[in-house]
Amino acid sequence: MKTKQEVPAVVRPKSPGDADLKFTRDRGQGTEAGASLISRPEAIAVFFYVIFAVVWIVISDSAIRDFEQGTHLQTIKALLFVSVTGWFFFMILRRSFRKRDAALHVAHEACQRFELVARASNDAMWDWNLVTDEIWWSVGFENLFGYRLEELEPTIDSWINRLHPEDKDRTVADIHRAIDSGKRTWSDEYRFRRKDGSYAYVFDRGFVVHGANGKPVRMVGGMTDVTDRKLAAAKLDMAHRQMRALSARLQSAREEERTHIAREIHDELGQMLTALKMDLSWIEKRFSELEGNETRFNSILEKLVEASDLTDQTIRCLQNIAAELRPGALDSLGLATAIKQEASRFQERAGLACHVVIPEGAIDVKSEVATAIFRIFQEALTNVARHSKATELNIQLCRQEDNVVLTVRDNGKGITEADLENPRSLGLVGMRERASLLNSEISFGRAPAGGTVVTLRVPESANDTKFWELV
Repeated sequence: MKTKQEVPAVVRPKSPGDADLKFTRDRGQGTEAGASLISRPEAIAVFFYVIFAVVWIVISDSAIRDFEQGTHLQTIKALLFVSVTGWFFFMILRRSFRKRDAALHVAHEACQRFELVARASNDAMWDWNLVTDEIWWSVGFENLFGYRLEELEPTIDSWINRLHPEDKDRTVADIHRAIDSGKRTWSDEYRFRRKDGSYAYVFDRGFVVHGANGKPVRMVGGMTDVTDRKLAAAKLDMAHRQMRALSARLQSAREEERTHIAREIHDELGQMLTALKMDLSWIEKRFSELEGNETRFNSILEKLVEASDLTDQTIRCLQNIAAELRPGALDSLGLATAIKQEASRFQERAGLACHVVIPEGAIDVKSEVATAIFRIFQEALTNVARHSKATELNIQLCRQEDNVVLTVRDNGKGITEADLENPRSLGLVGMRERASLLNSEISFGRAPAGGTVVTLRVPESANDTKFWELV
């Protein structure tokens, strides 16, 4: 393609009728007047006229000689010839000019409609002649970008020179590919300079017109200003990112608070209860050594035993509460051990057979990432207990390439599409939100043999601290 055909250049028509007729010729789909000067009916009439003229020339001499013994034969022949040919040409030309006038009228109406649409549209419509490299802009260009049409270059430079420097090469190359590859349409988004120097975000779409030989000869399209939409989308995206970051910060703060409370329960209250248990055991031992009124001592001893048992129950309850708040194994022994212990506790509580498969080798992830995976695992167990009606649970934690993959599969009734789309399924919402904070994928599906499969795939990039910082 020639260098000058670097983008849509459109000719400003001299007149509506001429412009539309030229457009129809370029497409190879014009009216009869635009396609040829004389159509087939006129050609047939001319053919028969030629035959008639030849016959006339051959027989006219003898016919006229019999009518008038050779007086002014040539003059009479010429007059007859001119009269007949004049009548034939008059009929042919009248028909041709009527068809031409009708075609011009149709073209004029089509051009008027195009002009009215261009004026009524909020878009900047353009028409690029790929042969002459001239470009035509509608008045919408003035409304969108502030330029007067008289200020614009008549060639494609009026478009290229106002592209944003960062978008220029990409956009020009893209429109060239569309034209050279024979595509019918082209579209792109880029930034376009206004007259005041600011840049508008533009969605541009064009249609390539090919000639009878199949080569592109014209391109027509329109530019839409999408600046407000782009800015609104950017603000919405920023708000969404901030909400996600805030959610991550809140979850992190909650985990820290849980850790603090669990530590206080375990270290402070647990130690005090243990000391109380030891004192009760000491008193119980001393009472058993006393002799005398055994009936009186036995009643006191029974109360001490009951107090000791109650203390044991309180200690176990506190241990369970501390484990629910923050399992100690998660911090001290790692994610794999914490999952095994949680599965064991769940098996005791729910009465399900839990099979845990974790290959040897440490699952090395950050503390925040391990916490998020563990909480998703806990929520999956909760859903199994509440909804699945399962009797068996298979849990697997492994590393696949650069991902840590957690799979929880049960043999219950299976999750449904309605469950997945239910906005009140807060457990699923929470699991998705935690996964999104890790830039991870989580899926919920039905197992081939029945039941539900929850798969969490955490990439290595989740260890990047930027996922946990407010943006």
